[in-house]
Amino acid sequence: MRRLAFAALLALATQAGAQQVSLAIEGLDSPDFTLRGVTATLTAGKPAQLVLQIDSITLGGEVWRNARVGCTRLSLGPATIECTEGALDLGEPIPLAFVYQTRTRTLEAVMRPAAGESWRLNARFGDASKQLEVNVVRGRLARLARWLPAGLPRVSAGVVSGTVALRNAGAVSAELAFEELAFSDSAGLRAGENIGAALRFAAERADRADRAWHWQGSAEWRAGEVFWQPVYLKANRQAVDIKGEYSGSRVRVEHARLQLPGLGVAEVGGAAWDLAANRLLEARIDAQRLSAAEVYAQLLKPFFAGTALSELRAGGEASLALEVRDGELHAVELELAQVSIEDRERRFALFGASGRIPWRRDAETTAQIALQGGEILKLPFGEFRLPLVLHGRRFSLERVSVPLLGGALTVSDFAAARDDTGWRWRFSGELTPVSVAQLTQSAGLATMHGTLSGVIPQVRYERSTLSVGGALVFNVFDGTVTARKAVLNEPLGRAPRFTVDLDMRNLDLDLLTRTFSFGSMTGRVDATVAGLELVNWQPVRFDARIASSPGDYRRTISQTAVQNISALGGAGAATAIQRSVLRFFDRFGYEKLGLSCVLRNEVCTMSGVEEAPQGSGYVIVKGGGIPALSVIGYNRQVSWTELVGRLKRIMQENVRAVIQ
Repeated sequence: MRRLAFAALLALATQAGAQQVSLAIEGLDSPDFTLRGVTATLTAGKPAQLVLQIDSITLGGEVWRNARVGCTRLSLGPATIECTEGALDLGEPIPLAFVYQTRTRTLEAVMRPAAGESWRLNARFGDASKQLEVNVVRGRLARLARWLPAGLPRVSAGVVSGTVALRNAGAVSAELAFEELAFSDSAGLRAGENIGAALRFAAERADRADRAWHWQGSAEWRAGEVFWQPVYLKANRQAVDIKGEYSGSRVRVEHARLQLPGLGVAEVGGAAWDLAANRLLEARIDAQRLSAAEVYAQLLKPFFAGTALSELRAGGEASLALEVRDGELHAVELELAQVSIEDRERRFALFGASGRIPWRRDAETTAQIALQGGEILKLPFGEFRLPLVLHGRRFSLERVSVPLLGGALTVSDFAAARDDTGWRWRFSGELTPVSVAQLTQSAGLATMHGTLSGVIPQVRYERSTLSVGGALVFNVFDGTVTARKAVLNEPLGRAPRFTVDLDMRNLDLDLLTRTFSFGSMTGRVDATVAGLELVNWQPVRFDARIASSPGDYRRTISQTAVQNISALGGAGAATAIQRSVLRFFDRFGYEKLGLSCVLRNEVCTMSGVEEAPQGSGYVIVKGGGIPALSVIGYNRQVSWTELVGRLKRIMQENVRAVIQ
């Protein structure tokens, strides 16, 4: 129909005496495009002139209105139609020239929208052979923005050079180079700047009855940077080679090789993507000897923002194989080679993890992992093996013993599962004697001696909350410590919150104070800390009390300890003996001692074992024996920060109080 209309226009124009011929067509419809309101006017002369006006052009889902093609120097020959000066106007006028050979039905056209930019078209419209080739030199990509599918970021800058060719509607190829490409979306969540890349692509189908296109291509990213929420990447000559098949509603990738310099190489095979459902149906992915540091930095870190995994140091290598079936992850094979991860805030770390982790959706497997050590909340642990049983979303472990501070933490009956609300897990265990000296040094506290051991009842984790279903009982300082109602929220978060009630009985004061710069004390004490609440491991609330244990035992206190206990009472703390007496005695007897602190709003309300005579203060140490000595505190309201400061000064500088 299109060829007949143009032939009729030429025939009318060549009639004797014809000066101007016009032709109007209501519409032209094609599987590829639609034209509406077409008017062509040919004016005879030397040179002839042609004006083609189109009310609307619909192509690729886009609509242009009031399009115009004009030629002011048109030459009409027996077998040639040539325009040497013309313009195409689709919103802006673009210089145009073309030559059409009527016998061979070939068209050559060139557009030069700007200096240094050209779009050259070579086409053959023969019945037996149809070809179309477009050669571009520094074509502005912004001109193609409206051709991109809806939902993609809009191209704002950049140029393209290269060739696109279509032959007999059964083969297409492209070889293109992009420079200075920039794109973004309105929300700023997807953007690219100064992108340079090379693309090669070829596709063909065996015949018109074959709906499937068989294609292959390669691409290399040479320059620029891309932010695609939440991932940010910079060009490092990343490259991909790929081939597959396209059949209308489905894309298959027979094989793809992705090269990521500094990170590793990944291979993809047997992949199928449902375009209608926008869903991966099946795939096999294999990546060998990936750099753990680069995998974390380039791919994983952006997804962990705001979590405990947002700032890690990583090392070692990992190999990964994935299999997707029926749109679901079916199998994972992970091999670790000396992989280490360390939280930069020193909340946790794992060192030298090696082994194999096989996972199957519908079968039970066992992972064998060996770790050279690590730490949790600054407490180091040693080398151990982890025989973890995996089955779908369930994980279990019968028993594992982890070396810890000269002893061991044994975990039994560990079970974990994941559902729509997140991870849930539980375990029980025991702590065989660990060194209190190593424990306090690791925690950054003054060194204390002795050992710590105990039984751990069932511990549960669910919805970011760790809780103990019973009493934790530990043996320490020759006494017992019982922890009840222990709950830890967001254990690895930015501000974990921990609550617990502590009950300590019959602790040996000599063991407790031996290595502090506090002086020497003998005897036994009981202590309770009710409603202890820590936020980011700093106390914000508690009711604490320490007092002499009932019973018959030796009770003595050194002069240094007297001075330092007096210092805790602040300025004005006093003893019931004169300074001169202290010169003749190094140790004193006492009847009882005790101190309490109720912390609220960063203020500690203090009291002792009883009220001082005449209500002048509170008794911290009540003297007994000869010589008898009492320590009295007068400051009842003390800033928690100031009280901690006093303790630090006592430990670090052995501050001496004023004795009256």
